[in-house]
Amino acid sequence: MSDLPAAIEEKVQHMLPRNLLHDLRTPLGHVLGYSELLIDQLNDAGHEEFVPYAEKIRKAARELLVMMAENFQSSHAGDAESHAPPPIEAPSKDARAIS
Repeated sequence: MSDLPAAIEEKVQHMLPRNLLHDLRTPLGHVLGYSELLIDQLNDAGHEEFVPYAEKIRKAARELLVMMAENFQSSHAGDAESHAPPPIEAPSKDARAIS
């Protein structure tokens, strides 16, 4: 299987869905925001015939965000650190001596 020690492999597998969720949710949030902006600008410019296309984009982005929340976040519901960044470790004495 893997050459990694079991503890490291388990930690990586545990973190992967959180990182994946963030990496997917962020651009979807941008797509959602841009589609809402586009809808407003199309309405203001009098191009209502294009609004349904932008609404389809917005609807699809919302549906994907909901699916991701249901499928990924529920697996980390009991994890208190699921939204916290990893702690920053202080440099060791050896590292401070080098710099």
